[in-house]
Amino acid sequence: MALRTVHGKRVLASVGLAITAVCAHAAADDRVIREMLKHTHGISADDIRRDYDACDSGATFSMKLCASYRWTEQEIRLDAIYERLRHQMGPADVAFLDDARRAWVAYREAQCVFEGTAGAGGGTAEGLYVLSCRQALTRQQADRLDAFVQN
Repeated sequence: MALRTVHGKRVLASVGLAITAVCAHAAADDRVIREMLKHTHGISADDIRRDYDACDSGATFSMKLCASYRWTEQEIRLDAIYERLRHQMGPADVAFLDDARRAWVAYREAQCVFEGTAGAGGGTAEGLYVLSCRQALTRQQADRLDAFVQN
């Protein structure tokens, strides 16, 4: 699971398509996340179950899978918040929200590629830095936008 800039964008697109497919599941339950990871990474449910919580295991593959699991969990949460916001806004506001979302995703990807390069200087740990950054920034964005959702 190399996470160079080009590959990272492919992963992002795959996750985006999978999120769209499961948008009806607002809660990011384990089953949905496992299905998405199975689809985007081509790994078995057993591998996912074994490593979904192995972020501190010291094994690069397990740590990347765990980080990917946590990022996917936050990505599903953020997507659900965007959908709730879209339903409560008028058309003009939705256009601003969509513009902001595109700009935020571009920022997140650039920031996380930078952090991966600066933090690891290449090598196998770079992808882990990128995934951890994506998870943290996605969680922060979800927390921020959740404050705008009217219950």
